[in-house]
Amino acid sequence: MAEKRYKKIPEEGIHEIPVQASVSKARVVSLAAIMLAGLGAGAALLCPLALKIFFDRNFMVAELLNESGFNFAILSCFNIMGSLGAVCAVIGLLSFIRNRVTYRLLRGSLLVVYPVLAAYSVLVWKAVFMILAAELKIGGDEQDHSTILLLWWRLCWPALAVMLYTAWLHLMLFSRSVYAAFVGEEGGVLKGDIVLENIRTHGNDPRVRRSLYASVMTHILVIIIIPSLMQIGGCVEGYKVPKGSGDPVVAMVKMVKPKKKKKKSMILRANSAIIHEIPDLDDTIVDQKMEDMSQVQYKALANAKAGNNLGSGGKGPGGWPEGMEKYKIRFIRLDHGGGGWDDGMHDSGADVNFLRAFAKSTPFKKIASGGESHSIRLLSKYKADEFPPFVYLTGNRHMGRVTDSDREILRNYCLNGGMLIADAGSAEFHRSFMDFMKKVFKDKQYKDIPDDDIIYKQPYGFPEGAPAFWHHGGRRPLGWKHEGRWMVFYHPGDMNDAWKSPGYTDVKPEMRDAAMQLGINIVYYSFCQWNDAVAKIKK
Repeated sequence: MAEKRYKKIPEEGIHEIPVQASVSKARVVSLAAIMLAGLGAGAALLCPLALKIFFDRNFMVAELLNESGFNFAILSCFNIMGSLGAVCAVIGLLSFIRNRVTYRLLRGSLLVVYPVLAAYSVLVWKAVFMILAAELKIGGDEQDHSTILLLWWRLCWPALAVMLYTAWLHLMLFSRSVYAAFVGEEGGVLKGDIVLENIRTHGNDPRVRRSLYASVMTHILVIIIIPSLMQIGGCVEGYKVPKGSGDPVVAMVKMVKPKKKKKKSMILRANSAIIHEIPDLDDTIVDQKMEDMSQVQYKALANAKAGNNLGSGGKGPGGWPEGMEKYKIRFIRLDHGGGGWDDGMHDSGADVNFLRAFAKSTPFKKIASGGESHSIRLLSKYKADEFPPFVYLTGNRHMGRVTDSDREILRNYCLNGGMLIADAGSAEFHRSFMDFMKKVFKDKQYKDIPDDDIIYKQPYGFPEGAPAFWHHGGRRPLGWKHEGRWMVFYHPGDMNDAWKSPGYTDVKPEMRDAAMQLGINIVYYSFCQWNDAVAKIKK
């Protein structure tokens, strides 16, 4: 029976296992148990604070977990961990008085650690996959099975590490030398000795065991460590602006005055009933008149086209001197976490429609297959000469909870040569965006962009300035300037809506064309400013 029990360890290894009572090992076990108090205190004090910060940045996730009860359950686990750490510390102190009672108390307290940490890990597992099922974003980033598994690992590896730590303590307590130090009974090897010696000697077949260890470590490296490091680094693809030179020819956009309609005279009979119904604001004559003016204010000339030499740096086939040969025109939206940040990005096709209009009107045919989203923090991950010339931001509700760090990242992006293009999908978003910009640029005031600004001249000419579109926050575009250039272009109307595919918007074709051409002007301006910024960096 004994031979069968120990057959996984070489015979000479069994004889080398120490079985004499070891007071020093017993003291190490007691001290290790006391150290669990620090780990428990960290779980009880720091983890709830970290969870609160996480929820502040991801309020939709917070609502989901609060409603499902996971938030309460996870916080309860943190409190239990703190209490359990304190209990282990007290028993650890008592175990310096070595006897059978303190030995059993120590073993019993350590046994409770496993179910508590296992329950926490299971709760977090269910919570993160609930987030995935609800298709919620974390930190502005869309989640898939890989990112959710990495999130679970980041949240649970400390708990798993403490479980391994506790398992080591248990093995020590089940070794003959420690057991004998506590209860004074010497004898043969115990289960703990066998397991520890098996780990140390790699069992009967060390080559197979080492291969197993290597395989496990390789999987951990590939599946967990490398993806975690990539996420920390925030890997992004550099933006590639077309290389070349050019000098655009202005294509004019003609203003079309709306035709006046004859006013109908109303005759009221003396005995007619009084209508008490209050008309909807959107049905008022003033609103209809404003919309009619907005819808037909601009019309592109039939031959209006940006031309084949779009760019800067002088005559040439088109492009920018600091660009790249293998370019790709991309449309990047900023995910601020608020309502409507992705309006037009998917089914309604605003992003891809704009990219196609850009390719059709310019010599640059290599475009992305669709829009893409970035969290604001990713703007800090670009190389100095590969940052995107522009990013786009919109919404139809209140902006999401953007951190101070995100605001600083966006500010630095704009100050260093990038351009934020934004518009409003609703009056609520307009107010929220203006408050947001006050925090981003505390030292700068917005200005009306004048009708004769260069943005309205190249490559399409808008003699009367920008079209008004809808009047969510006014009719005139606003901008924030730095060192003579516009770093923010904000239209309080809704260009995004005019870019959408037919069926998703009721905009007229001429206004749609004007919206596309205005967008091309702004993007062209951002490319030129990008070229100047990169040239300055390379000097």
